[in-house]
Amino acid sequence: MKKELLVLVAATMFAVCTWGQTRYEITHVPVGVNTAGSETGGVLVDDSVLLYTSMMNQSANRLYLVDFTPVLTQVMQVRVGADGSLGQAEQNRWGLNTVSMNCGHVAYDAKNDVLYFTRSTNGKEDATHIYYTKRVNKRWRKAVKLGGDVNVEGYSSTHPAVGYLPDGKTILYFSSNREGGIGGMDIWYAIMIDEGKPGNSTNLGQPVNSEKDDVTPFYSNEEGCLYFSSNRSGGQGGFDVYVSEGFRNSWQLPQTLGKEVNSVYDDLFFNVQPCRCRCVQEREDTTEVVAACGFLSSNRPGSLYESDSNCCNDLFRWRRLYRPQNAPVAQAPLPPSQRALDLLPLSLYFHNDEPTPCTLDTVTRLDYSTTFRRYYQMRDEYKGAQPSPVDRRKWDSVQGAVDMFFDYELKKGYSNLVEFLELMYADLRAGRRVCITVDGYASPLFESLYNVNLSKRRIYSFRNELLHWNNQALLPFWNNGSLKLKTVAHGAADSTAVAPSDPLRNPRSVKSVYSMEAAHARRIDIVDYEYIK
Repeated sequence: MKKELLVLVAATMFAVCTWGQTRYEITHVPVGVNTAGSETGGVLVDDSVLLYTSMMNQSANRLYLVDFTPVLTQVMQVRVGADGSLGQAEQNRWGLNTVSMNCGHVAYDAKNDVLYFTRSTNGKEDATHIYYTKRVNKRWRKAVKLGGDVNVEGYSSTHPAVGYLPDGKTILYFSSNREGGIGGMDIWYAIMIDEGKPGNSTNLGQPVNSEKDDVTPFYSNEEGCLYFSSNRSGGQGGFDVYVSEGFRNSWQLPQTLGKEVNSVYDDLFFNVQPCRCRCVQEREDTTEVVAACGFLSSNRPGSLYESDSNCCNDLFRWRRLYRPQNAPVAQAPLPPSQRALDLLPLSLYFHNDEPTPCTLDTVTRLDYSTTFRRYYQMRDEYKGAQPSPVDRRKWDSVQGAVDMFFDYELKKGYSNLVEFLELMYADLRAGRRVCITVDGYASPLFESLYNVNLSKRRIYSFRNELLHWNNQALLPFWNNGSLKLKTVAHGAADSTAVAPSDPLRNPRSVKSVYSMEAAHARRIDIVDYEYIK
C-alpha cells in the first residue's frame, strides 16, 4: 500500500500544471520564524534545514524591533522535524551573511551541493548581485560573486532559482532589471558551464515576461513548470503567483494559480519543497493525498506587523491535496468520457515522411508507438541540424526549442495517448460505443497528393495503435462495431500561409525537415471523442 501511494504521489506531481481536480491548503508559519519584520523565500536543504530571509536589527543582533537602525536582511535557519515541525530560528552559520550587506534569496542546487543567494548594500537598490558557495567535505566554502554576465554593474540580479536540463546541467533562473528586457524586472536564465561560470544570460521572453515586473522564479523539474510572481493585469491584485509549463525560454501561456493561492495583496516566492508532513489525511467526504508542498511569502491578512498592517511579508506553507480515483466521495466521480475529452485536442507528431517513407501508399504496417520511439531518439540529430544564429547568445534558445519540442510536446503527446486509450477502454468495457475523430497533417515539403496520402498513412498508424494496444485488447470492440474511427486527411498543415518560395517547400532546406515549424506541422490530431448509438 505504501509503495502504491508513493507511485500515486509521483504521478500526480507530473500532472499538476494542467490538472484542475486539486485544492490548496495554506497555513501561516508560526511566530518564532515569522516576525513583525519581513520573512521570505523558505528553502529546504538536506530535507531537514529551512533557510529563509528575515529582517535583522544588527545593533541588537536579534529579530526585528520597532527601533531599528540599521536593519539588514539576513539568512536564517531552522531545523525541520520529520513531522514538519520547526525548531528555534537562528542566523545562518554557513558564511552566507555579512554584518554590512543585505543577504538572502537562497536557492539550493542539490545535485552539485551549491547554494546561490544575493547580497546588496543598503541604499543601492540597483546593486543586488548573485553569489554562490559550494559544500566540500561537509563545510561550506567562502562565498564568491558569480561570474559571467549574470551580474551587471548598475543593475540588479536577484531571486536565483535552480533547474536542470535533460543532460543534467544546472540552469540558473533569476530576475533582473538590466537592459534588453521587456519591461521592469524580467526573468532570465543562464546555463552553468562549470562551477561559478555561467554561460550567456538569456531573457525568457514572452509569454512569461511582461511589461510589468516578473520576479521570484522557481523551477520544478518534477513538474516541468516554472512558478513566478507578476503584477501584470488580470490577477487578484498586487503580485500574483503564475505557473507556466516548459523550460529555458520555451513556455506555455502562464496561468494564475487562482484565489486558492493568490490574494489581493502581494504573493511571492512560491516554491515546491520536499514534503515533511503526513501524506494522507482523512475527511468526512474523501481521503486526500498530499501531492506537493512548499512555501509562499505574502503580506496578506494574518501576516505579523508592528504598526502598519499588511506592510511586511510572512512565510506561509502550502500543500496541494489530491483525491485518488478510488477514494470514497460524496458525489459521483467524473465519467471516463469527460476525462478523455479533457485531453483533447491530442497531437501526435512524426518525423519527416514517416511512417513508411517514399511511397504513395495510404496504409502502413507500423503503429504510432513504433514511430514515436524512433522519433524520440533523434533529438541530437535535430539539435545538430539547427542553423547557427547570427547572434551566438541566442544559440541556447535555438537548442532549448528543440528540447522543448521533444520533452513537452512529442513525449507529452505520447503520454496523453496512453492515458486516453486507458479511459476509452474503460468506456468500452462498460458497454458504451465510441467514435474517435482524427485529423492528419503534413508539412508543405511535397506535392498535394503526396501530402494527403502521407497524412492518411499517419492516421493509419494510429488505427494500428488501437488494434495493437495492450495485446489487442481493443480488437474485439473494433470487430463488433463498438469502436469506430472518423478521419480527415488534410495534407499540408496551414499550406495557404506558406509561399511557393518558402524554405519549408525546399527539399534541400534544413528548415524543411528539422525546423520546429516543420516538426509542428507533421502530426495527427485527435479532435473528438463521442458516444454513438
